[in-house]
Amino acid sequence: MTGIALALLAGTIALILACVVTYILLLRQSRQHDLRLRYERGKLRNEHDTRLVAESALALKDQLYRVLFAHTTDMVFMFGINADGLPGPFTEVNAVACEALGYPRQKLLELSPLEIEATAMAASTPGYTRSEMVILSDDAIMDREAAFAVRPTRQLMERILAEGHAEYTRTFLTHDGTRIPVEVYSHAFELEGKPMVICTAHDVAEQQKAAHALSESERRFEEFFSHSPVGVALYDGEGQLASVNQACLKTFGVPDAEQFARFDPFSNPFIPAKMKRVLEQKETAQFEMRVDFDEARTTNLFVTGRRGIGHLEVLTLNLGLEKGYVQRGYLLQVQDITTRVETKEALERSERQLQQAQKMEALGTLAGGIAHDFNNILTPILGYTEIMLHTMEDTEPNAEFLKEIHKASYRAKDLVQQILMFSRQHEQENKPIHLISIVKEVAKLQRATLPETIRVDCTIRTTQDIVISNPTQIHQVMMNLCTNAGYAMRDGGGHLEVMMTDFLLSSRARSEFPDLEPGRYLRITVKDTGCGMDKVTLERIFDPFFTTKPTGEGTGMGLAVAHGIVAALKGTLAVDSVVGEGTAFHAILPVVEHDIEEERTETTALAAGGDKAVLFVDDESAITLMAARMLRALGYAPSLASDGAEAVAMLKQDPTLYDVIVTDLTMPVLGGLELAQAVKELKLNIPIILCTGHNHNHNYTEAEAIRDGFVDTIQKPIIMRQLADAVAAALA
Repeated sequence: MTGIALALLAGTIALILACVVTYILLLRQSRQHDLRLRYERGKLRNEHDTRLVAESALALKDQLYRVLFAHTTDMVFMFGINADGLPGPFTEVNAVACEALGYPRQKLLELSPLEIEATAMAASTPGYTRSEMVILSDDAIMDREAAFAVRPTRQLMERILAEGHAEYTRTFLTHDGTRIPVEVYSHAFELEGKPMVICTAHDVAEQQKAAHALSESERRFEEFFSHSPVGVALYDGEGQLASVNQACLKTFGVPDAEQFARFDPFSNPFIPAKMKRVLEQKETAQFEMRVDFDEARTTNLFVTGRRGIGHLEVLTLNLGLEKGYVQRGYLLQVQDITTRVETKEALERSERQLQQAQKMEALGTLAGGIAHDFNNILTPILGYTEIMLHTMEDTEPNAEFLKEIHKASYRAKDLVQQILMFSRQHEQENKPIHLISIVKEVAKLQRATLPETIRVDCTIRTTQDIVISNPTQIHQVMMNLCTNAGYAMRDGGGHLEVMMTDFLLSSRARSEFPDLEPGRYLRITVKDTGCGMDKVTLERIFDPFFTTKPTGEGTGMGLAVAHGIVAALKGTLAVDSVVGEGTAFHAILPVVEHDIEEERTETTALAAGGDKAVLFVDDESAITLMAARMLRALGYAPSLASDGAEAVAMLKQDPTLYDVIVTDLTMPVLGGLELAQAVKELKLNIPIILCTGHNHNHNYTEAEAIRDGFVDTIQKPIIMRQLADAVAAALA
C-alpha cells in the first residue's frame, strides 16, 4: 500500500512537475510571442510614423516648391526633351511666366521654348552643289534648311543634358509682339526615366538699360575728357598719372602723356609758397600758378615746346576714399589764363598811364602858367640887356658884365622852354629829320664824358630813322636818358648801351603801347647795368622835380622834359627796370617812311627899321616899355597899347599910321585873336605878328595862327634878333 501509495504520490508529483514545467514553458512561449508581437507592433508603428514624417516632409517640400515656383520673380518653365533632341511643349510654367509673356496658362502650356523665342540662334546656311539644286525638290530644301535652323537648339539641349546645367541669353517674344531680353539658367533632371529641363528666365531689360546708360555715360565722359578745352589729368591713389587729355598736354606744351608724367602737380617749383603744404598733404586746393617754361626746360623738369611765362589756374581735387579706406585718386584741372592775366596787367598799366597822363596834364597846366609869368619877368631882363649890348662897344667896361647877364638870361630862357615842352604848351617847328647821326653823336659824347669804368656801345639796326621832330629835341631826350644811365653806374661802373631799331605795331598787338596808333615806329633804347629802380620810384620818375639824387645834383626835370618831348611827337617813353640789374628806357617815335630834302639855312644881320611904325600890344607894361626901346634901337617908331581893345581904338582913330602890329595872344578885355579879327573886319592891310610866351590852348599851332591872319609868330622872352627878323619879314 505504501509502495503503491508512494508510487502514486511519486506519479502525482511527477505529473504536477510536468504540468508546472509545461506551464512554465507555455508561459515562456507566451511571453516570447507577446514580446514578438510587441516588437512587430512597434516596428509597424515606427514605419508608420516614419512614413507619416516622410509624407509630411514631402508635402512640405511640395508646398515649398510650389510657393517658390509660383512666387519667384523670375519666369519658370519645365519641359521635356523629345526623341529628336529638341525641347517639347512646356509641362509646367509659373504665373510670372504667363504674366510676363501675356499668355493664359493653358495656351502657354501648348507652346515650346522654340515658339516663344524672338529669333533662333544663328545657324549656318547649308550649301548646295549645282547638281543638288537640280535634283532636290523644294520640300527637301525646306526640310534641310529647317534641320540646319534647329541645329543650335539641339546642340544646346545636348550640352544641358551632358553638363547638367547651362546659362545663356535669349530674347522672348510676348503674345503682343514685345521683345524681352532675358538671361536663362537651365538644369537637367529625370522624371520617370525621361529627360526633363527646368529653367528660370530673368528679365534683363532694365539691366541692359542701366548698362547702356553706364556705357553712354562713360562714352560721354570720354568725349568730354578728350575734347574738353580745359586741361584734365587723373591720378591714382598713389599719385601716379592714370590719364591726361590733349588740352592739358597743349597747356603745358608737352608731346605725350609719358612726358607729362614727369610733371608732379603736388610738388614743383612753381607752386605758390602758401599752397605747398596743402599740396604735399594732397588735399583739395585751387590756386593760380606762374610757370616759367624756359626754366622748366633748362632744368629738365619736363619737356615742353612753350616759351616764356605762362599763367595757369589749377584745381587739384582729392576724390576721397573707397571701401577699406583706400584712396580713390586725384583729379587735376588746369586752365591757361595767360591771356587774361596779360590783359589785366595791360589794363592796369593803361590805368596807371591814364593816371600819369592826368597828373602830367594838371602839372603841365601849372607849369605853363608859371612859364608865362616867368617869361613876362624874363622878357625885360633879356630885352634890356640886348638893347644895351646893341648900343655899346665890346670894349666898354660894362660890356663883359652885360654879356654874362645875357648868357644867364638865355639859360633861364632855355629852362622856360623845357617847362613849356613838358607841359606840351609850346610847339616848336618840327620837320622830318634823320636820327642816326644824332644818336651816334650823343653816344660819342658819352664816351668822352663818362668815366672809363663805364663802357658805351651804340648799335644801329635800322635804316628807317626819319621822324617828325627837330635836332634839339632829340638831342635833349638822348642826353637826359644817357645822363641818368651814367649816374646809375657812377659807383661800380657798368655797360651803357644805345640801340636803335624799328618795328611794326599792328592793331592786334597794341597791348604794350595802347596809346599809339598802328604803324611803323622807331625804338631808341638807352640801357644800363646800374642799380635799377623799385616800383615806387618807377611810378614817379616822370614827375617834374622828382629826383633820387642828393640836393644840388639834380633838378628832377630831365625825365619829365624827355617824356614831354616824346609825347608831343606822338610817341611814348617806356621804361623797364629790375633792382640790382639795371634799367632800360625806350623812346618810341613814329617813322616817316619817305626820303627828305635837307634845308639850307642862312644867317642875316639885324634889319634896320627905317621910318616904319610898329604898334606893340601887351598887357604887361614892363614888356611894352622894353619892346618900345628895342624897336627904337632897331630904328622903328613904336606905339604901345595895353590890350586889344585899346589897339582897335587907336587903329580906328588913324588906320594909316601903323605899318606892323605885334600883339600878345592872351590879354584881358580883347585878346590877340580878337584883335586880328577886328583888323580883318576894318579891312586894314596891316601885317600882324603874334608874340606869346604861353598858349593856353596848347593845340593852337603856328599853321592855325597863319590861318587866323598872323603873318609870323615869335616866342617870349623876346630876342632882339627874332623881333628884328619878324618885323622885317612882315614889312617885306
